[in-house]
Amino acid sequence: MRFLILVNLPLFFTPVLVAVLLIGLPITAQAGCGCDKPAPAPAAVIPQAAFPGMPVTLVHESFQTGQDWQVTFQNNAALVTVPAKVVLKQTLTDPTGATAVPQLVVAVPNIAMGPTRITAVGAGVSFTVLETSFTVIGKPVAIAEQSGSFSVKKYTTGVGADGTIYVSVAGLQGVCQPMEFQIMLKGYPLRFGMGDIAITNHQGFFIDALDTESADHFAIYPSAGPMSNTLDYFRHSFALYCANHQVGGAKEVNSQDQNWHRDGTAHTDYSTLIFAIAGHFDNGSMASPGRASFDLHLLAHIGDNNEEWAQERSEEGSLGGLPPAREM
Repeated sequence: MRFLILVNLPLFFTPVLVAVLLIGLPITAQAGCGCDKPAPAPAAVIPQAAFPGMPVTLVHESFQTGQDWQVTFQNNAALVTVPAKVVLKQTLTDPTGATAVPQLVVAVPNIAMGPTRITAVGAGVSFTVLETSFTVIGKPVAIAEQSGSFSVKKYTTGVGADGTIYVSVAGLQGVCQPMEFQIMLKGYPLRFGMGDIAITNHQGFFIDALDTESADHFAIYPSAGPMSNTLDYFRHSFALYCANHQVGGAKEVNSQDQNWHRDGTAHTDYSTLIFAIAGHFDNGSMASPGRASFDLHLLAHIGDNNEEWAQERSEEGSLGGLPPAREM
């Protein structure tokens, strides 16, 4: 994938609509570390959308620590099998950290994008996660703490069995300042609105639902012709989050298991965000499951810490998230 990066380009995409939303809805500041997110729902696979190289966790009642299993990812006729060993780890589905379960942690192999069936075989037992519950998506666009325009020609990603299309953004691990994103898909006239977008991270944590409860930090602008609607998303300051997660900080990450802090609480990693968009085209149809390709345009702008939307706060929205994956 080739990235064209033009840095230090000023952005002027905060019109009156956003001002109205900010004035009309109160904002409650929260002095948390940003890790107080809903735990992933128990499921056979977590998360339910992932790109090649990204780890996913499989859980099954037959697992025993130390067993060797073979995990096959199947997308139509394409098959890739990878070996994995069952390990005993704390499960993120219990945010108290009190529950450890045997699990397989497997990196998604290079395979066609779209709905993907996962079959695990080991110890005389097998189970399957249906393609309706797991989607291989495109690798994220890598950005950094700078204002600029990021354009990816023929960006390719996966569309889930339910017509949800996924766009991911990475490189945010060192971004502590508030940041404004603008995302648009050229040559892919997808229409979306309030309640059509959810944001998760690579661990499976639900980050935000772009609905009425989070309307103070996003805006959607309609479009016509070959361009999709445009999403404007305002990511608040992470200054306190960054300070707490420094070495010796109150929420320093456990080096033995980076899903947890050294104090035993669950760690929410914001380095990669996955936007799940359940839009439709002008004729009312949704995107076809499988592979989608378009020119992806992403603008990033470092915000002003004095702006109301930039205050560090809770942003869970309606806690809608994604339904748990099923097994067969």
